[in-house]
Amino acid sequence: MEFRVLGSLQVVDGSCDLTPSAAKVRAVLAMLVLRHNQIVSTRELIDELWGERPPATALATLHTYVYKLRKMIGTGGPASVVTKPYGYLLATSPETIDVYRFERLVADGWSALERDEPEHATDALFHALALWRGPALSNLAAGELLSAQITRLEESRLRALQLRLDADLRLGRHRELISELKELIATHPLNEDFYAKLMTALYQSGRRGEALEVYQNLRQVLVGQLGLEPSPALCRLQQRLLSANPGLEHPGPEDPGLALREIPPRAPVQAPAPKAVRPAQLPPDIADFVGRGEVGDRIAATLAHTAHSGTAVRVICISGMPGVGETTLAVHAAHRARPDFPSGQFYAQLDGPGGGSDPGQVLAGFLLAAGMPPERIPADRDERSKLFRTWCSDRQVLIVLDDATGGAQIQPLLPGSPGCAVIVTSRSGLHGFAGAHVVELEPLSPGEGLELLGRIIGPERLEAERAAAERIVHLCGGLPLALRCAGSRLAASQGLTLASLAERLRDPRARLDNLCAAGLDVRAAFRAAYERLPDPERGLFRLLGLLRTPHVTVRQAGALLGCDPGHAERLLAGLAATSLLTAEPGPSDEIRHTIHDLLALYARESLDHELDAHLDPAPDRPATGAAAAHPPIRPVTLPAPAERVNGTATRVLGP
Repeated sequence: MEFRVLGSLQVVDGSCDLTPSAAKVRAVLAMLVLRHNQIVSTRELIDELWGERPPATALATLHTYVYKLRKMIGTGGPASVVTKPYGYLLATSPETIDVYRFERLVADGWSALERDEPEHATDALFHALALWRGPALSNLAAGELLSAQITRLEESRLRALQLRLDADLRLGRHRELISELKELIATHPLNEDFYAKLMTALYQSGRRGEALEVYQNLRQVLVGQLGLEPSPALCRLQQRLLSANPGLEHPGPEDPGLALREIPPRAPVQAPAPKAVRPAQLPPDIADFVGRGEVGDRIAATLAHTAHSGTAVRVICISGMPGVGETTLAVHAAHRARPDFPSGQFYAQLDGPGGGSDPGQVLAGFLLAAGMPPERIPADRDERSKLFRTWCSDRQVLIVLDDATGGAQIQPLLPGSPGCAVIVTSRSGLHGFAGAHVVELEPLSPGEGLELLGRIIGPERLEAERAAAERIVHLCGGLPLALRCAGSRLAASQGLTLASLAERLRDPRARLDNLCAAGLDVRAAFRAAYERLPDPERGLFRLLGLLRTPHVTVRQAGALLGCDPGHAERLLAGLAATSLLTAEPGPSDEIRHTIHDLLALYARESLDHELDAHLDPAPDRPATGAAAAHPPIRPVTLPAPAERVNGTATRVLGP
């Protein structure tokens, strides 16, 4: 059985066409095929089929569609539709899907170009492009999620075509490419890469005048339609053609198709020029990544549009509470988008244990990774920023900035080319940063939490104690870091049952102690965020540990602090801005803030530690239990004595 998406959606089994005739059944199948061997949630499928206004019968209708797919595909064969918690999965060998074979052939061709083996590259890329039968999923009325996937596929097709043209140019097939490139320009009138390749092919065919005319045609199109001049790389290519430099040669592996290189005209034998440096600084992706399907598709679609989004660099900011997995998602999304950024990928952690990183030092590291000699790196931060933007100007690079503290920290690190993109993780969300696409990350759903736990400890062990596993996911509040801690404890001790761990986590006083394992520590993640808070926000955060519910209004916060509502509202907004609270409209248009259960436990620990420090400040008393995990807190004035705080909380929240 074979699944085809590179053209109209098709399912074939030998000579038998099994493609569903119903449009919505085809859409469900397309979602499952494109995410083969991964869970597609029912929520995503319903959103794709019916958008923002699904009918009341949406879930039942979806079950009917899946039943039809099962009848079509059959059971017990090489492919099957499997029901999973809160979703479905198409279990099949990747080889049965044409897009998998396409991507593998493109990667092979790209690697061959990197090794300067153009014959191998053009052969692999030719076979990759031969898999396309027309526009991707052309027989679907795609919704938002499938549209993003179609965009990604078409961008991959275009990139494969550009790589194949690069390989043909290196093989000297200039005359054969001229007609094809003219057709491509007619189809893609704003693609500068095709113009550059046509100029190259015409020049190498002895038609320099026509090559220069191509440049003028492009300039008229860009100025007339967009008010833009051609890129600096294309301008340099034009100047080289005008000067008829005898050292012009075919594009090399370090400059694939957008500009011609100059080499010294003398010295018949030279050592091979060093290949251009392509930074690859991304941390490794994790094998058991779970969930985030809809968010991941949105990020992928945003990155896929980067090169055609005008003149601005696309900035994506991922934010969320400590331990929710912003860094994991950023790295996963960056690895997924690597083919769209062939010039390299940079990574920097901006706020490590030692405090915020200086942008000047980060820029120096980026320039060194890009192959810049140390003696050419300026001492001034602004000059380093300008040099980095210049290096990026005719390249497509992806930059991941982890744990940024604010817009001022990332501004000097941004490239200037619209072919580049930046993914930022930040507790503050960077809502005020112009042009940033903000992604607010939430804890995992119960189904996703079970899947993550199962991947860590093994699905057989999870199914053997499924009820206990569900309790663990609930007590961890769906927080990925907490689930990884719990899973690591279980994986490290096969004698520890899930029921035993669930019983330990039931005790609120010991829960955070049990969510620490193998270098992972939920309490440490919370403490790092807590220590960044100003003193007034710290004081309110500690008092939130007194709440009997996870919700708090401005009126309740004012009563806890004994202050006016305006001041309480500002402090709550400060906590929400750092993702330690979530905010949503409440009754009577009052904003209601919510604190995660694990954060509430840490808040109560912090309050107890603060009160202990005031009641018994003896310096020689050894710290034990949760108090040992808190650093010494300098003396502060509490908003009210302990008796008044407790009394106020009781009056506001009830006994």
